[in-house]
Amino acid sequence: MNISPNPLHTIMAPKSIAIVGASTNPMKMGSLQFLNIINSGFPGAIMPVHPKHEEIFGVKAYPAISSLPSVPELAILVVPTGLVIDMLDDFGKLGTRHAIVISAGFREMGEDGKKLEKQLLEVAERHGIRFLGPNCMGVFNAQHPFNATVSPFQDKPGFLSIASQSGTYLAQTLTYLRDRGVRLNQAMSVGNEANISLVDCLEYLGEDPKTKAIGLYIESLSDPARFLEVARQVSRVKPIVAQYVGGTKAGAKSGLSHTGSIAGPNFLYDGLFEQAGVIRVHSIEDVYKIGHVLATQPSIKGNRVAILTHSGGPGSGMSDMADRGGLVVEELPLDVQEKIRAVIPPTASAKNPVDLTFITDTKPLSQTIPEILLECPEVDGLLIHGIMDTGWAKIMHANMGELMNITLEDMIAMTKVDLTSFLELPSKYKKPILVGSFMGQEDHARNVMLDNFIPVFSSPEKAAYAMGCLHQHHKIMERPLAKAEKPQGLGANAASILDQAKGALDEHQAKQILADYGIPVCPEKLASIRPEAVQAAQDLGFPVVVKACSPDILHKTEKGLVHLNLQDSREVQAAYDAIQATAPGIPVLVSKMLPTQREFMAGVTRFDGFPPCVLFGLGGVLAEALKDFTLRLAPLTHEEALAMADSLKAKVLLDDFRNMGAVDRDALADLLVRLGYLALDFPEIKEIDLNPILLLDGKPMVADALIVL
Repeated sequence: MNISPNPLHTIMAPKSIAIVGASTNPMKMGSLQFLNIINSGFPGAIMPVHPKHEEIFGVKAYPAISSLPSVPELAILVVPTGLVIDMLDDFGKLGTRHAIVISAGFREMGEDGKKLEKQLLEVAERHGIRFLGPNCMGVFNAQHPFNATVSPFQDKPGFLSIASQSGTYLAQTLTYLRDRGVRLNQAMSVGNEANISLVDCLEYLGEDPKTKAIGLYIESLSDPARFLEVARQVSRVKPIVAQYVGGTKAGAKSGLSHTGSIAGPNFLYDGLFEQAGVIRVHSIEDVYKIGHVLATQPSIKGNRVAILTHSGGPGSGMSDMADRGGLVVEELPLDVQEKIRAVIPPTASAKNPVDLTFITDTKPLSQTIPEILLECPEVDGLLIHGIMDTGWAKIMHANMGELMNITLEDMIAMTKVDLTSFLELPSKYKKPILVGSFMGQEDHARNVMLDNFIPVFSSPEKAAYAMGCLHQHHKIMERPLAKAEKPQGLGANAASILDQAKGALDEHQAKQILADYGIPVCPEKLASIRPEAVQAAQDLGFPVVVKACSPDILHKTEKGLVHLNLQDSREVQAAYDAIQATAPGIPVLVSKMLPTQREFMAGVTRFDGFPPCVLFGLGGVLAEALKDFTLRLAPLTHEEALAMADSLKAKVLLDDFRNMGAVDRDALADLLVRLGYLALDFPEIKEIDLNPILLLDGKPMVADALIVL
């Protein structure tokens, strides 16, 4: 990807820094960040500003911003809210063009805070300053090195980078991550995103050559359309893992008080992430652990996995979770089974999972069998549970050390596993290996694997889940790269129909607009009197449907204003009279009766700050109860529209289910694409509801339509 003028290229690797807010009190936040900048080995000039101290922790301090000996490339402000705006102005006058505003007390505090944040932005715009924050917890870059958080570096650099709307998730997690073998490359806290957004961070990390995977913590998105645009591009090159917490009532309320942002429902973000190629997880632990897997392991090229374990339970747990993640655990080829049988006890299984049962020799589990499995062309990835050595020795020594007359030290030395060849297997075979173990830091084998970028999980199921995420990213990378293209000749008459509607559309007008956009609608005619209704039915051919047609009647079925499967003129007359008895003077719509074996629905809805959202799902009167639908943001590519169909739980209904014939998926995708452009072209359209969509020779046709302005 080409390097853009993203301000984070400077902020994450500045040549010189001025920090305001550090003092000789090491317990203050500014002092902690200043100490971390020093102790991280930052290679450039560091200039603390303090009105009283001549020196802070051995570094010369300056009494004012105007007295700095040179123009710092980056300013860091950790000062009371009331000082921030004037200080940023002073840095702007000096010539500094990048800043990190740690200070809080802005938009997240309500109306007064919003006014202050607006003033802050005005100062930044006047001087051309790009800044991260306010209300953030800093950044770190393990490669530069540069650490402006409150926690010191505690590990060597990794390949996973994090952008977070919570400062805690990068400022207080370094010890937690070190103990679990997760190593970070870069991380940034975005705070209120007043000037630099989470999307800017995503774009920057997509460009960073040392970042192999990206983790996001999201409470809301200020620009979903740009997020989609950037994530679509980045996810094809680097995996993106995200936790979104604003989709529940409690999560949205917390996020609003936290960052002053407004969140959206879960299904909206599910659709956005799927469309963008983002892997959604539901805990910050998975952001780190799954992100670490995606950053360190070779890409999985298929969905076939082998499972190797010393016990039946973990093997079954891994198999179950693998299946849930779209992986298959197939019986191994006979020649591979023969090779395995030669090195395992007679009671063990060589099929898949390869279950060694209780075995004291660690070599088959950690050396011999992994290589046999990875050599097999029918294996795309390997899951292992049970590699352990000194941790188990410490447990067992208490029980048998005295009987064996052996010291703990000797028992530990005797049980240590040589993992040298095992550690080379992922790069040798270009296939991922993930390990489950119940051992902790007391185990030498676990620590060696983590130190060499082989992820070890605290349960077998977690390892299998992570392998499923590898497979998910592989499918994302295989997606065809296409741009949304508007079909030609759309909307010649829609504007005039909307003008004539004067604020409300009946079903007939709604279908005229749909037809104007090339969306197939059921053949129908409007009738104002009984003879017109009969003639319309005869022209269309029986059987027909007769229903009331008025913009004031939205739910016709519940009011008894829809009459189905009318077989002759007499039944049409009776239906017309019944409708007039309930809704006098209302015209009727006479439509061709279509087969109703399967009913689907499509539509458009809008959420504040988002482009129009196109929905597709199971339709009919049970649509609201079943809630089997998916959502994408307009405009859609044809491929994204096809993917919507495959996202349904009941997607089997789109196939030749019970000899009903397969749905023409391309025709269905074309309908969804056109629906998105209709909503984009007419922002006054608030909502579109096409339910049911029926099938005629496999092609979708709208039987009922509602457009709300």
